[in-house]
Amino acid sequence: MFRYKLAAIKTNMTRIIIILITVLLSFAKSFGQNQVPITIGQKYVIESEILNENREYWLYLPSDYDQSKYDYPVMYLLDGQEHFHQITGVVNHMSRLVQRMPRMIIVGIVSTDNDRVRDYTPNQIEILSNGGGADQFTKFLQKELIPKIDDDFRTNNYRLLFAHSLAAVCLNHIFTNQNELFNVYFAADPAIFIDPTIAKDLESYISKQDTIKSCYFLSVCGLVDSTTIVPNIKLSKMIESKYSEKISWDFKFYTSEDHISMTLKAMYDALEKLYSDYKIPNTYIHSFDKESILNHIKNNEDRYKIHVALPEQLVNEYAMHFCTKQKYDDALDLLQLNLENYKVPYETYYFMGEVYLMKGDKSKALEFYEKSCGIKEIWDVRDKIKQVKNE
Repeated sequence: MFRYKLAAIKTNMTRIIIILITVLLSFAKSFGQNQVPITIGQKYVIESEILNENREYWLYLPSDYDQSKYDYPVMYLLDGQEHFHQITGVVNHMSRLVQRMPRMIIVGIVSTDNDRVRDYTPNQIEILSNGGGADQFTKFLQKELIPKIDDDFRTNNYRLLFAHSLAAVCLNHIFTNQNELFNVYFAADPAIFIDPTIAKDLESYISKQDTIKSCYFLSVCGLVDSTTIVPNIKLSKMIESKYSEKISWDFKFYTSEDHISMTLKAMYDALEKLYSDYKIPNTYIHSFDKESILNHIKNNEDRYKIHVALPEQLVNEYAMHFCTKQKYDDALDLLQLNLENYKVPYETYYFMGEVYLMKGDKSKALEFYEKSCGIKEIWDVRDKIKQVKNE
């Protein structure tokens, strides 16, 4: 009897183990099927005749790129592999969530230990004997990479350049010799101590210009030796004392940051300064001032020479806010912005149906509800269609 019970127990345990294994395998398979990668960019390679080599670059597109109609500014990052993740995160946060800057494409140009010195230094110097290729690298940007990005993606003529350390030496060289290539220059802790001619050439260039259209942002960290700090402090004081009226510029000194940790703060602060007036003031929204909202967008377009498009969801929220004061025509004018900026704004169509329904125009309401539902069935759109048809 005992043997029989023991055998039965073993049989039951075996069945339980088989069932558990089956369930776990099924769960693992199901879990694997539901996994979707979070992608923030793509890797590309360009064959450069100028540099006589293949160069890798990483590219980030704004989240609304595939749904939008308009062209985007482009930010280029030297040493892209070091800064791509942090800067795409900052730009996404500031342009999408808090609306303090325009959305933009980001191109991170990958470098290696072998080509950094060659590409980022304009002169051959004793401590960096394989340098002196900055002019060729600039030519690569101007003649090959930038045209490639412009051909492959919807870009406008507004370009920004970010560089740190040795790469910022190259940035200063481009600012001095090919200034029109970029609209904005971000120089983070540039290693100009390696070559005294960098600062001299920059001052010589600025002194000869009546005005400089591009913006220049210089940032320096405090937790390094004075050899690195002093030349950059002198550069900032030179610009401030002699040429501050000629150029739109800013300087930040991060006393508690080191050479590596300062880059994230420097980028955020510079973007915040550059686009200090970009965000639509809340007072325009709270006071239901449509004209001020539209004028603010127009002023930003004139100032930065770009097309300014607000996120679709944000415009929809503005429109519904206006409806709380029965400003239906103003709400429709705002929603029109989305029709101009986005390819298939089915959420906007839904809200246009809402506005027309509140206005009492059932025919128009039905038109936009059906237009929205024809693209994607969202929220209670089918109930809305039935409601309008039955009234």
